[in-house]
Amino acid sequence: MAIEKKQEESILMHLLAKDSEYAFKLLYEQYSNRIYKLAIRYLKSPVLAQEIVQDVFLKLWFERKNMNADRPVEAWLITVAKNKLINQFKKLAREWNKRNAYTTESGSSKADGETKLIHAEFEREFNSIINELPQQQKLILHFAKDEGMSYNEIASRLNISPLTVKTHMARALDKIRKSLKQYGAGL
Repeated sequence: MAIEKKQEESILMHLLAKDSEYAFKLLYEQYSNRIYKLAIRYLKSPVLAQEIVQDVFLKLWFERKNMNADRPVEAWLITVAKNKLINQFKKLAREWNKRNAYTTESGSSKADGETKLIHAEFEREFNSIINELPQQQKLILHFAKDEGMSYNEIASRLNISPLTVKTHMARALDKIRKSLKQYGAGL
């Protein structure tokens, strides 16, 4: 059964490389739900999850001629989806930082004072979560967030593989997300 699926997938990839919209549609129908479930699990937003699905399959269409038809497309799709999720988290973090900067710079009314107090409490909780991370994850998060280093730069600096950096970052972000959810700041 697995051999048949692999052969069917290989045929679809060969057809896709020849610009077959039908092959693309079949691949989309076969894998889009899995990508959506992965995205919704982390993003908790149907709109953002659907954007991830669209981006993944758009990339598949643009890369169709460069792909190895004999390699499993599902693994490639999941990898692309995970990379898109990481990029989405980075984008959300940048937007969050901009909003926090704007809130901090705003006037000093009573509401602003309450907002600052809530922000300070949240900041303490966030720092507490970061401090609970394993040392390697804290270090990688610091390099990525505070110093703006890429995974390859971090890997080179720490003398580890970029995949190890990615794994540590994913685990750190997952821990932060779960902890913030428990705190009541669901992301």
